[in-house]
Formats: sequence, structure tokens, C-alpha cells
Amino acid sequence: MKKIGTLLILLSSYVLVAQNTTDTNGLRQGIWSKNYPWGALRYEGAFEDGKEVGVFRFYDQNGKVISTRNYQTPGGISDAVMFMPNGNVEGLGQFNGKKKIGQWKYFSTRGYLVSTDGYVDGLKEGDERMFYADSSLAELLQWKAGNKQGEWVKYGTTGKVLLKAYYVLDQLHGPYKSYYPSAKKKVEGAYKKGLKHGKWFYYSEKGIQMKMEVFEYGDLYKTVLREGDKLTTINHRESKD
Repeated sequence: MKKIGTLLILLSSYVLVAQNTTDTNGLRQGIWSKNYPWGALRYEGAFEDGKEVGVFRFYDQNGKVISTRNYQTPGGISDAVMFMPNGNVEGLGQFNGKKKIGQWKYFSTRGYLVSTDGYVDGLKEGDERMFYADSSLAELLQWKAGNKQGEWVKYGTTGKVLLKAYYVLDQLHGPYKSYYPSAKKKVEGAYKKGLKHGKWFYYSEKGIQMKMEVFEYGDLYKTVLREGDKLTTINHRESKD
């Protein structure tokens, strides 16, 4: 019996070692897994000539699957699924190696589509769209090579525009306008390299201009307030003009 027990231990040890093996060229081959420092499984999958093949599963610290990747080509394009702690799908998309590519979709805890975005070689590219629970568009943001670049628009639940602005290299730059749900203008101004610049106008829901502010690269130096028919001017500092 002792010999049988010893043999079983040796066989189980061989299986464990065989799961994480490399060939004479140092390339990973066959089934591989990795554990957290306390012993819980972190991921499992298979390699062929050092490249991932088939399905890889990744686990959180409590042993729940947090993502899977199904490789279409060895070490190349894989279909990815991200999971929430309750097991519901959180995100769907593709990787090329370790970089996101193509369109990705993200879901709420209730299962409806929250947002979509696109990637080229791991960097955000194109339109990022965010949605209300009824699938109507809530926000549109444009990206270029990983930077916010282009139009940024927010919509109300009725589809009316609530905000419109522009980004250049991740900074707000150019005209900025926001609107009341009634579609009447609320705020109008401009940004320059991420800072408020020039005259900013603020309106009541009745369309009356209630305030004007003057900025110079984010530094407020004049405010004009309307109280009924009275205008009050506040100079915060001397203009550089």
C-alpha cells in the first residue's frame, strides 16, 4: 500500500509539472496555469510553440471567472468576454495579442447595452457611444489614436441635444454650447487648449442673458450680472489688453 501511495504521489506530481512545460527552445507547450500567491487559480489555457491557443480563462481572487479569450489564431486574434462578479456579461470584443481591436460593447448589471467604442492597435479610434436604458443615444464622443479628438455631444432622453463641444488632442478646444431640455440655449462660450477663453454667456430658460464672464486662458477677469433691468460689472483683475 505504501508503494501504491508513493506511486500516486509521483504520478500526480508529474501531471502538475507537465501542465507548465517548455520545450528545448524555451517555448511554452501544452496546458499552462498560474496561481495567485496564496494558491488560488489565476488563469488556465494552452500554448503551442509559445503562443496561446484555444480558450483561456481568467479568475478573480475568489475563484470566479472574470474573462475568457478564445483564440482564432495562435497568439493572435481572440474573442474576449468580460464578466461581472454575478456572472453576467460586462463586455464583448476582440484582442490582437494583448491589444484591443475593433468594436467593443459594454453592458449594465441589468443586461442592456451601456456603451460601444472602437480600437485600432490598442488605442481608441472613432466614435464612442453611450446609451440610455431604452437604447437611445445619450452621448457621442470621437477619438483618434487614443485621444479625444473631434465632436462631443450629449443628448437628453427625448433625443434633443444638451451639450455640444469639441476636443483637440484630449483637450476641449473651440465652441462650447449647452442647452435646456426644451432645446433653448443655456451656456455658450469657447475653450482654448482645455481652458475657458473669451466671453461666456449664460441664459435663463426664457432665453434672457443673465450673466456674462470673460476669461483669458482659464483666468476669470470680468463678470457682468443681470438683475432685472440692472447690470452689475465685476472686474476680477486688470485686462492684459
